[in-house]
Amino acid sequence: MAGWRRILTVDLVGTAMLAEALRPLATTGTAIACFASMAPLLANTEAAPAVAAILDDPLDERFLDRLRDALGPVIEDAGMAYAWAKHGVHRFVQREAVRLGPAGARICSVSPGIIDTPQGQQEAASHPSMDRLVKLTPLGRAGRPEEVAVVVGFALSDEASFLTGTDILIDGGVCAAVRGQGPRT
Repeated sequence: MAGWRRILTVDLVGTAMLAEALRPLATTGTAIACFASMAPLLANTEAAPAVAAILDDPLDERFLDRLRDALGPVIEDAGMAYAWAKHGVHRFVQREAVRLGPAGARICSVSPGIIDTPQGQQEAASHPSMDRLVKLTPLGRAGRPEEVAVVVGFALSDEASFLTGTDILIDGGVCAAVRGQGPRT
């Protein structure tokens, strides 16, 4: 719910900046959960090698301009900027897991689907397609914040001590439905 530059700066650059600041503090047992989204899975943000190289360097001072040059005006659409930013978070978590692993630390991301929050309701009011996604969700409803919190809690817990470098999709099955598994019956 902002311009493309702000979306990428908050969602991807901010994630990388925070991780860079915290990395020196990582020790055995440290666990980090980053918030991504189902958006890149639905928007088909498969990155060409040149785009991937740019996404993999979000702290480059020319990051936004380089990404705009590589993707063209499509990145200026807020929805596409969000999808690319969250795709960048998915990629960042994989690379960061390799950096943190030797210290005994872990990182993963969670990708919520449509979650019933005040911000989600505000988004739905301006994007009617979100209601369609809820209707396509095999579980037949939006998720609840506490359902996401439980997954994040598990990802950060000692019980998940071998979980790192991956994304956990919390979408009620909507990505499966949208990507060809068919509507619920």
